[in-house]
Amino acid sequence: MERTKAIRNEIMCCMNCGDCRIAFRPAIERFKVCPIREVHPSAFEPFFSRGKMNLAKGLLRGDLKPSKELADIFYQCTSCGSCREVCHQSHNPYIQNNVCKYLDHIKVWEAVRADLVDAGYAPLPRHEEITKWMEKEHNPYMEKHEDRIKWLEGKKLPDKADVVFFMGCTEPYRIPEILKAIVKVLEKAGVDFTILHPEEYCCGSVGFRVGMRKIADELAKHNFDAIKKSGAKTVMTHCAGCYRTLKEDYKELFGELPFKVVHASEFILDLIKSDKLKLTKPIEKTVTYHDPCHLGRHTGLYEAPREILRSIPGLKLVEMERHHQHAWCCGAGGGVKSQYPDLANKITEDRVEEAERTGANILTTMCPFCGRSFKETIEARKTFIDFKDILELVIESME
Repeated sequence: MERTKAIRNEIMCCMNCGDCRIAFRPAIERFKVCPIREVHPSAFEPFFSRGKMNLAKGLLRGDLKPSKELADIFYQCTSCGSCREVCHQSHNPYIQNNVCKYLDHIKVWEAVRADLVDAGYAPLPRHEEITKWMEKEHNPYMEKHEDRIKWLEGKKLPDKADVVFFMGCTEPYRIPEILKAIVKVLEKAGVDFTILHPEEYCCGSVGFRVGMRKIADELAKHNFDAIKKSGAKTVMTHCAGCYRTLKEDYKELFGELPFKVVHASEFILDLIKSDKLKLTKPIEKTVTYHDPCHLGRHTGLYEAPREILRSIPGLKLVEMERHHQHAWCCGAGGGVKSQYPDLANKITEDRVEEAERTGANILTTMCPFCGRSFKETIEARKTFIDFKDILELVIESME
């Protein structure tokens, strides 16, 4: 358990207050924190952060031994980071009495998972299957690597450009219409850009999140070298998981990056502000925005997507009850959607119900995992609300 031992001080900072289950703030009273805890059939402690921290302490003290049973518990977490936002021992600047400012819950879960993999008690069956696909075809969907650019339909892009558009895996193989929308926006704004194919592999996010560090590190090294070789100054991606991985995990692995990593929302907002992209066609609808965990809590990107929505004439933005750093998770992250789909789907349903309560016509976000989950749930519920990615709204409003 070497990775877990390396962050012993962080883990021992947990003072068992329980705010990671139900937090109390005078301005907003009590509120629920952990999505897994709220949908899990068990009421026991291990299914929210405090219980997992106590198990991690047990591993460090030698009171517990690594096991498949422990792995099953530690993987029942979306790694959304909601617990970190209310923790009195975290780096959170909004909490005045956080004493040691050590505790990063996401780092702890990912360290324990990686150690459980090294000890032979993980990955879980579905995660192991996905990892084999990543090794063979460089994506978690077992699609042919050469089909990553099938959505381009023969369209030619320059060999080199200052801006590299990092496609990710979910959009090329599952929702190519989002990639087509991005290309349409970039071309409309006169942006000189290219892609890395055939050099682009999976960013490694899945491996990092479920503790499969060997394959994750290999994929990251391949992409890092390919981007460096391309000479690109900026890497832009729409996938929230890719964004977090490229921006945070790659920096942790390789140090200061020789290229800038930006999310599509930041890039498009800059185009709007510089008048390179004009949104003039009104959309007379009400929209509510979901903060993806990878964009919001993990990387602090909250306002760019909202500013884009406010730039669209006629479009009214209303917030859900839980938003920004307290936004409810969609349920798809941390390997939960693949291994525990029932838990993931219940969390998604909670979030869609919250969106419905705003009265909005449209639920929107800028994350393919969140988007696919919402779309599936909305279709199953046959509800009045529709799902559209922000890019689809941008396309509707473009001149």
